[in-house]
Amino acid sequence: MKNIIVFIIIIIIQLNIFAILNIGIALTEPFAYFEETNDGYLLKGIDINIIKLLSKDLDEKINIYIYSFPDLLEKGLNNMDIIIGGIHITEERKKFINFSIPYLTTGLVILKLKGSENINKFAVKRNSTGHITVKKWTEEGKNIDYIVYETNEECLNSLLNKKVDGAFFDLFNAIWISKKYPVEIYGEPLTKNDIGIGVKDRNLLEKINMLIIKYRNDNLIGE
Repeated sequence: MKNIIVFIIIIIIQLNIFAILNIGIALTEPFAYFEETNDGYLLKGIDINIIKLLSKDLDEKINIYIYSFPDLLEKGLNNMDIIIGGIHITEERKKFINFSIPYLTTGLVILKLKGSENINKFAVKRNSTGHITVKKWTEEGKNIDYIVYETNEECLNSLLNKKVDGAFFDLFNAIWISKKYPVEIYGEPLTKNDIGIGVKDRNLLEKINMLIIKYRNDNLIGE
């Protein structure tokens, strides 16, 4: 169900007030993912850690809603107070998303199978920075052959099954994936990108910006 929230996970925290922040996320390693434990499947990742810090420091309960990445960008802030999902800050996205200051800086890279040489066909995730990049290349007259998928998992599977020769990923995603699968980063990062949080309310945005500065100074952001 790509056009609707997949399901809801409610994180209950004992607080002294009754305000609840609705937070939309997209599942993508290492930002947000499920890990099997003795107690069941738990949400973990860079963005989940940030959400927990924000809940504590803002002194508010939170509801987490899981979206597909395209829906998170296009519809998330219609109903959510915050959206987070390893979202690259771009000039186009700034037109409809109020971004926080960056909490991480990353880049766009191409993953290929280890030992492969020629890259003629690409996999990209819909509405991702990689998708924007290949569309720009096409508009510039370059002959780019690519397939658009809805998730990073589909892009990776397409690469592993040799349906494509290369797949576009965020640098953090790519490093994580290359530790688990027979793939490697091709060449240097194509872009340098900041990652931010989308926030509906301006007052809340100011508070989050101050907290991001604190988290970065205290080295609290990361796995």
